[in-house]
Amino acid sequence: MLLNTRQLNNILLTKTLSVDRTHRTRQFLQSVSTRYVATEGKNGSMPSNFLTKPDQWLREITWNKFFTGVPQLDASISKRPEHDLKIESKKHTIENKLEMGRQQLQEEQFQRVINEAGVDMLPDWLYSQVFNRTARPIPRKNLVKISMEHLKKQEHYNKKTDNIPTISQFELPKLCGKTISEHFWRIGEEQARPIRDLAMRLISTDLSAMPSKTNWMLSPGWTRYEEGKLPKAVDYPSETILCFNSKTFDDYKYPLIACAASSTAWYSWISPRLINNDVNDSLYLIPMGDLKGNRLFVGHDVGIDRIRVKEEYSYVGSNVNYLDTKSLHIAVGGICSRLRDDWNKYHKAIENKDDQYLLQKNNFQKIYDVSSVSDLPDLYKFYCGKCLDDQRRDIFVKGTFKELQNKENLQRAIASCANNVEAIHRVFQRLFPTFLDVCPHPVSIAGVIHMGSMFLTTNKDWEKFISNSEATYKVLNDSIESTLGKLADKALEERNKHDEDLWLKQLNWRTDGGDHPEWYNKIYNKKSKKVRVTALSQIAPILLKLKWINYPVHYSKQYGWVYRVPIGDTNFIANSKPLEFLTQPEHVHYEPRYLEDQSGLYYCIPNKGGKNNRCGTPLAKKYIGCFENGTLQSDCKEAEEILKFHAACTYWISIRDRIKSQLIIYPGNSGINNFGFDLSDDENIGILLPKTITMGTITRRMVENTWAVATNPKEYLIGSEQRSMIKAPKGYKIIGADVDSQEMWISSLISDAEFGFYGATGLGLMMLQGNKSDGTDLHSRTAKILGILREDAKVFNYSRLYGAGIKTIWEMLENSLVNINIEEAKERAKILFNKTKGQNCYDLCNNGRRFWFGGSETYLANRLEEIATSSEPVTPVLRCGITNALKSASVNQGYMTSRVNWIVQSSGVDYLHLLLVSMKYLIKKYNINARFMISVHDDLRYLVKEEDAYRAALALQISNLWTRAMFSHMLGIEDLPLTTAFFAGVDIDHVYRKEVDMKCSTVSHQNEIDSGVCVSMKDILKHQKTLRRDGCKELFETDSIRNIKPYDAFLWKPYQPTNDDLYLKAQSMSSIEEIRNLYDPKKNNSVASIPRHFMEEQNSTHTYQKLTKKKRVFEPYVEISKVEGQKNKKSR
Repeated sequence: MLLNTRQLNNILLTKTLSVDRTHRTRQFLQSVSTRYVATEGKNGSMPSNFLTKPDQWLREITWNKFFTGVPQLDASISKRPEHDLKIESKKHTIENKLEMGRQQLQEEQFQRVINEAGVDMLPDWLYSQVFNRTARPIPRKNLVKISMEHLKKQEHYNKKTDNIPTISQFELPKLCGKTISEHFWRIGEEQARPIRDLAMRLISTDLSAMPSKTNWMLSPGWTRYEEGKLPKAVDYPSETILCFNSKTFDDYKYPLIACAASSTAWYSWISPRLINNDVNDSLYLIPMGDLKGNRLFVGHDVGIDRIRVKEEYSYVGSNVNYLDTKSLHIAVGGICSRLRDDWNKYHKAIENKDDQYLLQKNNFQKIYDVSSVSDLPDLYKFYCGKCLDDQRRDIFVKGTFKELQNKENLQRAIASCANNVEAIHRVFQRLFPTFLDVCPHPVSIAGVIHMGSMFLTTNKDWEKFISNSEATYKVLNDSIESTLGKLADKALEERNKHDEDLWLKQLNWRTDGGDHPEWYNKIYNKKSKKVRVTALSQIAPILLKLKWINYPVHYSKQYGWVYRVPIGDTNFIANSKPLEFLTQPEHVHYEPRYLEDQSGLYYCIPNKGGKNNRCGTPLAKKYIGCFENGTLQSDCKEAEEILKFHAACTYWISIRDRIKSQLIIYPGNSGINNFGFDLSDDENIGILLPKTITMGTITRRMVENTWAVATNPKEYLIGSEQRSMIKAPKGYKIIGADVDSQEMWISSLISDAEFGFYGATGLGLMMLQGNKSDGTDLHSRTAKILGILREDAKVFNYSRLYGAGIKTIWEMLENSLVNINIEEAKERAKILFNKTKGQNCYDLCNNGRRFWFGGSETYLANRLEEIATSSEPVTPVLRCGITNALKSASVNQGYMTSRVNWIVQSSGVDYLHLLLVSMKYLIKKYNINARFMISVHDDLRYLVKEEDAYRAALALQISNLWTRAMFSHMLGIEDLPLTTAFFAGVDIDHVYRKEVDMKCSTVSHQNEIDSGVCVSMKDILKHQKTLRRDGCKELFETDSIRNIKPYDAFLWKPYQPTNDDLYLKAQSMSSIEEIRNLYDPKKNNSVASIPRHFMEEQNSTHTYQKLTKKKRVFEPYVEISKVEGQKNKKSR
């Protein structure tokens, strides 16, 4: 039966069908209704020629897909001849297709929604809640066409997708705003505003007058100094806002002195240890008081000061928030590792008045003028133009307790500490407003505050961990030294044959009249009458007779460890040039024996760090794999044992001092009797606080030298069970997850954003649908091209995405593959670049600027370079700016790798800050018994009461969903793939480790640790379909959420890509000739039909969204009355 007017109108109004889901559907059906009324027959039938030519696409639509997303072509229909495309039997009528869609919506909880690239998107019921809308935007036909052509060329088109697991419906919290962007702005503002207001108060006032250098009271505890009043002892500072600094010796865990200041008073604190000679170290942390309301402490490297504050050792947390001038500066005017050497050389030249060097490097002056290293004296000079007298601080480096206890020295030390406090305040006054302008989103400052509140728990097993590691280290190290000592004695016995041995003849056999040769005398102890050779001794590889690809190793003062190849060896494949040695006898690295060798050539043993890094010792841990695959060899049977024993010791050697310096507080220490856990007995619990620099790099990543760099447990590494020593107290769980391929996903999203839908580019589709099992994922493809393992390919992919050039890639390849020559390495790297980043072209489009074309990552490469070279580079989501040192005005076209790397990594920090702010909001809103523990890059952990474990896991999944949606929204794609919406799994564990099933059994920790559980979203929903407690209603939003200042939708407008379709098409071309033909109207008649809107200004103020420059004012919020609001509205 055909449709009449009434039926068509009913279709348009039917709620179930949600026809307004797509603008295209609504427009078409309305036009159908209009045209049908005009042509309706007497019996209500539809004329046979009803469908006009522009509407013939209707016949090719699989209509039941129309109501679960974007319509797709039915292959079985589209293949028929055009004259057979007729409205057929009842099952093919429009009415029946619509009925099928209605039944599908009514009967199925999960509806599969597939976008233009075949990517499974959020189901409708979830989409409408996350994006607060029902209709999904549809990209322009031209964009889809260009995308599909690009995917076909990259061999990604029409790939089969895996079955996507269904997600049952659950209760999602309502957004605090009309969009996901407004939602995050409002919850971020709620968390950031109280601290920001305190900070603004601090920078708007001066500190009170500092006491003179000799008026500091030398009494234990806190002393308050108020102008016009006598100093008096107090329990703790009573102010809400303080600048704070503490000092102690490098090898001492507890604080010895501290100073604090506010606008009303100064404070000094002295440890009773200094005054009373009390040796009970554990008594003396710094009490700061448990005052009501938010407090703000500002310091320099304030993470170190925080671990010395008594109130921080509590599960419920203190109400103190910490801001760090070091971190703020690094984000605003810091320098990256690639810049640091150049900066230091230029700074030294200025101090030494080296005019010749300054003239040669005069371009660096622009960088030098806007940046600085991050030590407090340097920041004080940079921001305030004054020198900080810090010479007295040397007593904490070179002095002793006894010297510090001298009254005069103690007075000077306190005065120096107070000078630091004053410098911190003055630097903060100038730095904080700049930081707010560089990082304007409230989530950014809230995220930094949360990152400064890390909190870890352990137990008495911590002490066993240290003692067991030390004992195991001693056994293995003694074995190494004993074996090497015996080999040295054996070599001495063969002194008459040393000229025949390729290794022993390298040693210095001169005796100078003594009994032993010179090499032996260096390792012989006359008192103990024993030799001592460690694995790090320069002689060890010689005694072990090591070979690199079957050639003997040699040591060079100039190049480190090298290997010798006889001239004319036809079996040798050179992957680098032979070494050239210095010919000047006066040079410290002059080595005549290598110059005199006319029968051999020398090559460096590769270092994974790159060509510029020497091989310090082939016995290092990183060469174990080379020994196992035969690249590093030895005929000495003891070599393998020593190599593995030494590798086992190296990790512990590298971390032992940092592990032993961790300040662990147990109940009863420093007067802390209760840590705030809901336990009857917590005497076995220990708390430690990581020493974090919340923004320790220019990408705003956190830096911490113990937990952020901890390795995963390996059976042969002493102490590698380190992370698992962080344990949840009884009745609590450690909940967390790794963000799946975080920075790779961000990169692919930036690429797809140019088309406005997911999977539009080769990189995007590989990220979403690439499969490790069939080799279609990015890492597998790279591994195949380069001829390396998939695991090794990850390093090449991330390096390339972060801006590494082709030279860097082939050098990395040389170091990874021993038996590859230079030319082959270059060729493989070139092929990789052509297939991924593409080729570059200075031609026709993009206003004559260089652009990349023809690769799977072309659109990403061009977009990243466009951002990096703009006048004000910002991250695409929270719009955080780059450090002044790397802006185009400072570096022109230089340091491009660092600038591109910044975009991706800094966006990863945006992701983390969004997660933290969302979790803070949900924990508070739903009263989840949890607190933030630690985050390392893309890893996030919370300590949670066991009964709330699944609620916390669900909160983490929802936070990830919101964060991914925020990224999509701000990049102009109002949709989200189902595969990336949720964590693959959330860990519910009782220890801190990367995977819940890691046994954490090592040579120093024989006991296996029981497994935790990793729960998928499906598993979580079996336990918890809502964040509410059983029987509890959802809490209302707090007044602070409702009463924040209005959200500026224009300032945070999502990215809108260029409308230059021709430029998009040019990037997908395979050759320069194709690009030229594309831009030649004589050869390409379709050019006229493609809109060409060139960007008028390449260096736009903001790259992702050119915004009208609005002054960002961050003043304390004052609620406007309704009457005043109406007046203002009328005046506008």
